[in-house]
Amino acid sequence: MKWGMICKPSKPSFAVADQIYQLMDDVLLEKKVAAQLGREGYTVRELGDMVDRLVVIGGDGTILMVMRKISKPMFTINTGQVGFMTEASVEDAVESMRKVLKGDCFIEKRMRIKTALNGSRLHDATNEVTVHTSAVGKILSLRLIVDGVVTEELDGDGMIIATPTGSTSYALSVGGPIVDPSIDAFVVAPMAPFRHTASPLIIPADRTLQVKIMGKRDATVVTDGIQEGTLSQRGTLELSLSQSTAEFIRLERNFYRKVYETLSFHTKRHEV
Repeated sequence: MKWGMICKPSKPSFAVADQIYQLMDDVLLEKKVAAQLGREGYTVRELGDMVDRLVVIGGDGTILMVMRKISKPMFTINTGQVGFMTEASVEDAVESMRKVLKGDCFIEKRMRIKTALNGSRLHDATNEVTVHTSAVGKILSLRLIVDGVVTEELDGDGMIIATPTGSTSYALSVGGPIVDPSIDAFVVAPMAPFRHTASPLIIPADRTLQVKIMGKRDATVVTDGIQEGTLSQRGTLELSLSQSTAEFIRLERNFYRKVYETLSFHTKRHEV
């Protein structure tokens, strides 16, 4: 089993990387972390061709960046802010990595979104595809079509089409529901709809979605907050289930605990 390591370029991340490196007999390093450890390094794409599994040290943004270029199972250690997709914290990174190396783990597969904009395929989205107004302060008129049937029309800032993984991210901030990642479904969440009757939708992932412009204003399409494109009145945006999945190396099934610990504003209760 050949391992690779990719690290967010920060002092806390490099410190964790050094600890993890000491545990592993043979691990290939991405160029930035390799420079810090005084070793030979490779590009992210080169690692994708050379390794079977990855250690990714950083936050959710680092994970999404890596997933654009590599489709391999990854064990993730959080040195970012929220780190909802990560598995281990800085404090338990070493012990968690030991468990993974012993095989005390499993691989969790999560759906991704295949996106075709104006006939050209964008990078598969692990979190979401966002369609929002290109003119700040101007209303965008959109139509959502599911399997050829008009399903929703809205005027507002736009809409988010998220995976269950992304349901705890941008989609949640605009009022979308949290969806268990074991369920394959699209989460469609309106962004600041002019009519408050516009509601989030959960659509089975075996359906095909189309988004069309109804007015004259263009929209900006963004996948996972990284890749951008333009949807015009005559353009086409089609979304469907990707054959590629996001694969995470997990130690336990802790989704609901993470929801509680990360997203709930819970406080300790004290007896009076």
